[in-house]
Amino acid sequence: MKQPDIQNSAGRLLALLASMPSGRALLEVLPPLVGVTSKNSQERQQAALRFLMELHKVYLEFCDDMLNARISDQQREMMLNGLESLRETLYPFDLNGGLRPPTEAEISLLKVCATFIDQESPITEDDIECIRRSITELRSQVDDSTISPTLRKALLELIRLSEDAIARFTIHGARGLRRAFKEMLADAAELYGMADSATERSKLTSSTTWAVIVKHLRTFDAVASKLLKYQTLLEGASQLLIGGPPMP
Repeated sequence: MKQPDIQNSAGRLLALLASMPSGRALLEVLPPLVGVTSKNSQERQQAALRFLMELHKVYLEFCDDMLNARISDQQREMMLNGLESLRETLYPFDLNGGLRPPTEAEISLLKVCATFIDQESPITEDDIECIRRSITELRSQVDDSTISPTLRKALLELIRLSEDAIARFTIHGARGLRRAFKEMLADAAELYGMADSATERSKLTSSTTWAVIVKHLRTFDAVASKLLKYQTLLEGASQLLIGGPPMP
């Protein structure tokens, strides 16, 4: 799937719809869009459903953005009513059938809607590379035989969330990065809270592994905050949430 021309939920919805070729069975065209090339019918069906679930999430994000758009209620109602028929494309009844392509009117209306929704800054190769380098540092800690199974499990979950957010950036954009960051922050807070004593917490937060985790959280937060134009979530909150020193 190509990067959306417009960096917001309407633009991502347009890009997803454009990536779904019409005239061919959905079970044939959707699995490759989520990286599945297996000939196994069950795997292909699961992959097709996974794509449609992601499409559904983007559509809900779009509807939410339209509800918050700085336009009149009359304009909002007119545009959303004009897109009501788009549900026939978003929620197909038969995966063995072909796609009901969006009409020219629906595409035009989505493009108009995109002008009313705030745009995110585009992610750069440097941003992605920065996150990937941080993931590599997390992996180096997983290979450390001296860490506990609990800490290793937490590291693997941070890696999974990070890689998934990067892989699905075209679908969910910077919002996906921010959601992943919040989940990682909750995991780190849980890991800190599981320490039985002040001594154990001190040992955890002074470890090399904890420093790598906090560095990764800050890296992820910095990229997402730049794209979405918000103040970094760790600002002034790291001591409360993950036991680290306040950010300077």
